[in-house]
Amino acid sequence: MSTTWPDGNPQIAEGWQRGDGRKGLRNHVVAFSTVALADAVTRRAAAEVPEVLALTPQFERGLRGADAAVQARAIRDVVHHPNVGAILVVTHDRAAPEGLRAALSGAGRPVTVRALMDFAGVEDAAATMAADLRRLVAEAEAPRVPVRLGELTVALECGGSDASSAVCANPAIGRFVDRLIAAGGRAIVSETAEFLGGEEVVRRQSASPEIAEAILACLAREERLMAETGEDFRGVNPTRENIEAGLTTLTEKTMGAVSKIGRSDFAGCLAFGERPPSPGLWFMDTPFFSPTSLSGMALGGAQAALFAMGVFNPSGQPLMPVLKICGNPQTLKRWAGSIDVDVSPLLTGDMGLDAAADRLAEALARVGAGALTCSERHGEGQLIVPRTIPAL
Repeated sequence: MSTTWPDGNPQIAEGWQRGDGRKGLRNHVVAFSTVALADAVTRRAAAEVPEVLALTPQFERGLRGADAAVQARAIRDVVHHPNVGAILVVTHDRAAPEGLRAALSGAGRPVTVRALMDFAGVEDAAATMAADLRRLVAEAEAPRVPVRLGELTVALECGGSDASSAVCANPAIGRFVDRLIAAGGRAIVSETAEFLGGEEVVRRQSASPEIAEAILACLAREERLMAETGEDFRGVNPTRENIEAGLTTLTEKTMGAVSKIGRSDFAGCLAFGERPPSPGLWFMDTPFFSPTSLSGMALGGAQAALFAMGVFNPSGQPLMPVLKICGNPQTLKRWAGSIDVDVSPLLTGDMGLDAAADRLAEALARVGAGALTCSERHGEGQLIVPRTIPAL
């Protein structure tokens, strides 16, 4: 099969139309706590309604500057995420709901905002919020619509990297990404530290010198930060499991990781959680910890993630289905119930990259038809927003 389908922008799923024109692969009803003080009662209310996804990211008060802005934007982005069909937004104090309602206006889906301090005790709060959630489940019901490949934003991730990652899972994702971009879709790749050593790839695969320089500036800043600690970064990235799996240097790990981008050129450089403004391949500046980088790409509007791994990595992301892709036969045997796509025939030459990309497309189509990923079944993943400035 060629690197493109006969129909270059095929229907790949059925999803839900959102008011801003995007389409979701999930129709989550979310119970979302916007401050750690309300996390426990939000989880308690969500537990009463099995269809509900509880999202309690331990958000803080007292954030300043860029950190405060990122957290505020994250709250808006969760509510507006294409995979969210309706949402209960919970805060602590009585003053917050008015500002939140204004910030969340125009979400194009049912939104209820509650303040914990408006209630007469935890039991009253939990019971009322559970009633809200039951109502939102009914209000979120909507007919499904076709989703074409070019309407997707896909997050690209790797973790537990080993030698098989560089010759199986990552290149398979790269071949799929070439098809996605050709169809008019968006792809986001992150983890700034894991591009160190791949500077020449960035220069070669950027749509303009200005885009390359923006990405390279992120890499240079990361390298300065690493040097400031006085710590041997080799003990942190590659991680111990990477080293035990056979990788020896960060550059070696990088050259496997960058194969996720295929032959596509970078269309631009994004801040953490920023949404790609146009189709194409986008670099997002994030920490290398996979739950954090997945969070950034989900907040950037990704409806699904393709996660390459060698040894098993338990990361996930509650807002979007994460498909785990592996070519390591030992991992596939030991973690059979946790891997979505087997691309190990690439090791033996029994499958080419086009066929591997077909497997990824078929798996994504199953997810788009309603099948749960292994990560969704196991309840893996968190929403983590990095902090750079000490809170007050």
